[in-house]
Amino acid sequence: MVQEINKKKYWFDEENLLKPIDWGYFNTLSNRVKSALELYMRGEISIGRASEIARMSYREFDLI
Repeated sequence: MVQEINKKKYWFDEENLLKPIDWGYFNTLSNRVKSALELYMRGEISIGRASEIARMSYREFDLI
């Protein structure tokens, strides 16, 4: 028996966000920060590791 995997792109549903994603702001971020944010939002790495990849402090990255 094959079981279907229900894996979404991100761990959240966009309609359940408190504030919508500001894609204009997202597009102004450096590629390093965007890559780190992408990995974090997919749940592949921790926020601490993402901040290291982005070369930002944990607090700075958390504010994004």
